[in-house]
This record gives sequence, structure tokens and C-alpha cells, in this order.
Amino acid sequence: MQAGTDKQALTELISNLLAKELRLNIAEIRADEALTSYGLDSIAALTIAGELEEAFHIELPSTLLWDCPTIDALAAHLEGMLTGKAQGEGVTA
Repeated sequence: MQAGTDKQALTELISNLLAKELRLNIAEIRADEALTSYGLDSIAALTIAGELEEAFHIELPSTLLWDCPTIDALAAHLEGMLTGKAQGEGVTA
């Protein structure tokens, strides 16, 4: 699965992954709310990070969803990584 790499597309993708993993109604999710407020635990965080790795063919740290505690922060971080990748820079998190 190759997803869009602009912040809006990333925000939508992350919101959908969070809703799916935590069995939430997508309408209840806010991009500026702490992920832990939705009940995110370490297993769900690793699952979502794995889905993002698969979607973008990149390696992400296991602490990514703790380091970027909101959807907005995570989308901005990924956008920066993917923009760097698109420009031929190494991708590290």
C-alpha cells in the first residue's frame, strides 16, 4: 500500500489506522489530541508503526508513537522523513 505523503493525507491515514486498531469511530478522533487519550498501548503503537513502515517502505523506531504523541506531530514527522527520502536523503528516525 503506497499512501499520500502530504501532511493532510498522512493525518487521514494515521487517523484511520488508529481508529481501526483501537476500534474507534473515526469521527471521534482529533489530530491534536494525545494518542494515549484514545487508549493507545505499546502493542497498538507497534502495530500502527508497522503499518506505516509497510505503507512507505521505511524503517521506523519502535518508540515513534511515543516520540510523536499526537496525530499532528506524527504526520509532520513522517512528512519530513518522506520528503527527505523523496529528495534522495537517507531516512532515519
